[in-house]
Amino acid sequence: MPNVPEEEPLSDDRPTLGALGEFGFIAQVTRGRVQPASTLLGPGDDAAVVAAPDGRVVATTDVLVEGVHFRLDWSTPEQIGRKAAAANLADIAAMGAIPTALLVGLAAPADTPIATLSGLADGLWAEAGAAGAGLVGGDVVAAAELVIAVTALGSLEGRAPVTRA
Repeated sequence: MPNVPEEEPLSDDRPTLGALGEFGFIAQVTRGRVQPASTLLGPGDDAAVVAAPDGRVVATTDVLVEGVHFRLDWSTPEQIGRKAAAANLADIAAMGAIPTALLVGLAAPADTPIATLSGLADGLWAEAGAAGAGLVGGDVVAAAELVIAVTALGSLEGRAPVTRA
């Protein structure tokens, strides 16, 4: 039988994204989080499954780049996470839809402290929860700078979309 190393339990003694890794970070920030009823399958699989009661989904995406859209020396990570979520949730509401889900793509340097990324996640979860939406999936990758891409989904629940026209 091959000698397979045991998986290390999550702990705060691995203070950076590079040390914890993508899947360790995702496990840490999703553990114990409650999803709304519209989330049929949340984080942990290849894709999420979200209910669309009337068969139509409203979708929007915004990307925030450190130094362009936010600065960590001006705002807390939680505030930045809230901003990233709120921008997308507002777009869903502007179309007359009810927010159901957020997907988050996060690119960060390997030396980014887990405390910073956990703060971002806390802000994202807080805004999503306040709107009745779930944080249902996404991706985490190493990059030269911190970038947050949020996609929000919503349900029209039988209503016509509110457009700019």
